[in-house]
Amino acid sequence: MTATTGSAAEGAVTLAMINELQQQVLDNNPIYKYLLSDLEIKIVSPGFIEAHVPVSKTLMNSKNILHGSTSATIIDWIGGIVIASTSPDRFKNRGVSVDIHATYVGAAKEGDLLIIRGKSNKVGRNLAFIDVQILGRKPGATDDTDDRVVCSGTHTKYVG
Repeated sequence: MTATTGSAAEGAVTLAMINELQQQVLDNNPIYKYLLSDLEIKIVSPGFIEAHVPVSKTLMNSKNILHGSTSATIIDWIGGIVIASTSPDRFKNRGVSVDIHATYVGAAKEGDLLIIRGKSNKVGRNLAFIDVQILGRKPGATDDTDDRVVCSGTHTKYVG
């Protein structure tokens, strides 16, 4: 997939639009701002977002690995952003969480890069269903050949 940039054509959501929304989200939510200030959105297409964030001390637990609550917060955050990617009409009504599931598969350490991918399964009139995968990439890795799953999740939101 490639990043969508430039102006909106026929209602398409662009990377620039999502980045502007992301800044508004950070400005209005202290938890997201604290945890996700270093996050960079890389790919936007309808119903799909990929973002990257380096693992820093802020995101870690007392065992010096990615904190489970960080992963859960990322799942919560990306659900709304994925919904927004489906249509500019969804920017203001990204919904409220009904259900969040996180399955912790592996660990990420300080210096790793988190690759966060969110994909909508369905954004309906009342409910939206999002799948999330959080991958870890070791420092210095130049491609995704050694990426490993850190957490997988689902997010259901009421959007009606």
